[in-house]
Amino acid sequence: MTTDKFAEYVLAEHARLLSKTSTDIARAADRDYLVSGISQTDLQSPVTRKFAAVILHRAMQRLTREEDEDWGIAKGFRDIYDCRICANAVAQVAAKGILPPMTDNFFGMTDVLTDEKASKTIIRLYNKSQRITKLLEL
Repeated sequence: MTTDKFAEYVLAEHARLLSKTSTDIARAADRDYLVSGISQTDLQSPVTRKFAAVILHRAMQRLTREEDEDWGIAKGFRDIYDCRICANAVAQVAAKGILPPMTDNFFGMTDVLTDEKASKTIIRLYNKSQRITKLLEL
């Protein structure tokens, strides 16, 4: 799944859960917000965990209105600053149990997210009962 398709899937799931369709202008504005700053090359490439985290975090801000919280377990990720502009997004989706790290101290910024894992993260974004809470206890 490309980064662009991942963003589209995030938006489609949000629309499905709301059981309403947004205007084309509103949907375009949401899409632009989710992918802002991500290059066309990266949008057409397979979605990496860092870009999935960015898109998921932006969806949390704009679509679900979730507040940021303490970084929790993410403070210990040895690769958290491999992408300085992604660090808070990575920390938030990991701390909230939406996109878990590869190990207890490594997020895996550049690893490609499989279609199956991408689907699961989107489910966890919108369904808090599906989030991986055991990570929060580390």
